[in-house]
Parts: sequence; C-alpha cells; structure tokens
Amino acid sequence: MPRLDSKTVRIMRKIHRWGGLLLAAFIIFYCITGILLNHRKYFGYFISRAKTVYEVPVSDIRMMTSFIDYYKKQIGRADDPTVIRIRDGRTVEFLYGSHGRTTYVIHPREGVMEKIEKSPRQPLYLLNNLHKAFQTGDSWVILTDTVSLLIIIATVTGLIILRYSMFDYIMVFGGVLIFLTGAFLWQ
Repeated sequence: MPRLDSKTVRIMRKIHRWGGLLLAAFIIFYCITGILLNHRKYFGYFISRAKTVYEVPVSDIRMMTSFIDYYKKQIGRADDPTVIRIRDGRTVEFLYGSHGRTTYVIHPREGVMEKIEKSPRQPLYLLNNLHKAFQTGDSWVILTDTVSLLIIIATVTGLIILRYSMFDYIMVFGGVLIFLTGAFLWQ
C-alpha cells in the first residue's frame, strides 16, 4: 500500500477532527435514541395513556354486528378485522393483519370495493426490521446496544482528551446549533 505524504495526512486529520467535532452531537443523539428504540417496549412505546371511564346508555350491539357481518360477507371473510374505519362518512375500511396488511375499502354509494394487499419490499423491509427490537433476535439487540455505547464513549472521551483551538470550539458549537435547529424544525 502506498504511503501518503505528511501534508495529505495532516489535511485528512483536520477533516476528520473538524467533521467529528461538528457531528459529535448527532452521533451521541443517534446512539442514545437507537438504544431507546431497541427497548421501547419497556418505556411503554413512549406514550402516556390516561384512561377515563364514562357511563353511557346500555345499547343492543346487534345493529353493530349486523353492519360488520354485512360487509364481511361482501369481503368474503369470516374472521373479524383488526381495525374498522369509516372515512368521511362515505367509505368503510376493514383492515386485516398487522398495520392493515390486507385492507378492503368499500364505497357503498358507488358499489365498488377495493382490496389492497401490502407486501414487504426486500431488502429494505429486512433492513428496517433491524431497527425493531421486537422483530429481531436478542443477540442483535445486545450487539447494537454495545456498539452504540462504545461509540458514545469514544465520542465523549474524544471530546474530553483532545486539545482544542478556538476554531474547534466553534465547530462543536456550530454542530450543536445545527442539531438543535434540526430538532426544533422536526417538531
């Protein structure tokens, strides 16, 4: 392997240093959120639920089951859907499976029914599942958590032990500003 001259090495070190300083906030944030996403089930999926119970008049559910059974016969399925949606008071959607893998959209006024079947696009679907700890093995979660912790440690220790010039501090400050701007705009 050919050896690089010292000027090229110095330029590459500066690019690596300044780029690392600029990206330090993003790297730490990305690793921490990755660990949290790996264990989102333990955090209640980051959702607070407040349950309020009201009394309503007791009603006969035969009308509701009649409505559902009517459309299930049109669809040709005996099993109950995961979700039933009524959109704009004009269409009825019956969703079956996880995230509506099979969806029937019924337009009663037009006499039309659409069947939409979702299938995963590979390899992107498989790669996306790597970020869903409940769909991957424990060994993958342990590996990604460990790598994330090592990246956090390397980034923080690099920020602590290196000597910085004023330009380096400006780069870190600029990186944090870019990160905060992105976080603010994302909301």
